[in-house]
Amino acid sequence: MMKKESAGERIRSRRKALKLTQLVVASGIGVSHVAVSQWEKDETVPRGENLLRLAELLQCTAAWIIDGEGEVFAAPLNVSGVSALPLITLAQAAAWMQEQRLLIQQQATRFLYSNSRLSESALAITLEDTAMQPDYRPGDTLIFDPAVNPQPGDVVLAHINGEVLVRIYRLMAEQHDEQIFSLRPLNDDFPVQTSSEKKIELIGTMMEMRRYRAR
Repeated sequence: MMKKESAGERIRSRRKALKLTQLVVASGIGVSHVAVSQWEKDETVPRGENLLRLAELLQCTAAWIIDGEGEVFAAPLNVSGVSALPLITLAQAAAWMQEQRLLIQQQATRFLYSNSRLSESALAITLEDTAMQPDYRPGDTLIFDPAVNPQPGDVVLAHINGEVLVRIYRLMAEQHDEQIFSLRPLNDDFPVQTSSEKKIELIGTMMEMRRYRAR
């Protein structure tokens, strides 16, 4: 009789299939890499919120991790009102509104799941800088939808001079059917950007923010 894989073996094989390191998994869940190592060695078992976050990160069910039941989702799901959003890098986000979006979606290895009403072009990124502190911190995961037009005060993802930034949208004026707007940080140490001075491409309006507590 073939020996059944342990929970740790399933976690390790799934992690490697998605080409994720233990450090990446640990960071995505909010635990130490030692905890991930212990799971894979079957020294401990993920439980509660950690189990749910691990299942989301590995794109599988919690039941499959624990006892091998069910199927591993090799592709993102979009059933029962749940959308699968590619979690991409800021560099990839810079090309999101161009023809490369479908290619980026196909190559994505990490996904977030949301039951919010989102378009097919919605995406998720991890905040990297401190420009939006104290409300938003580095490591927060933000979901944006390009199909939603921003209103004054909304948080947006924007492409400015080769850099992708998260800022507050402010409408300043309308000239010849063109909107002049500014993008403002919450941290005064960062500059305000205006569309009259720089070419700014709005990528999407923020729909959700997720923060994982460090353990």
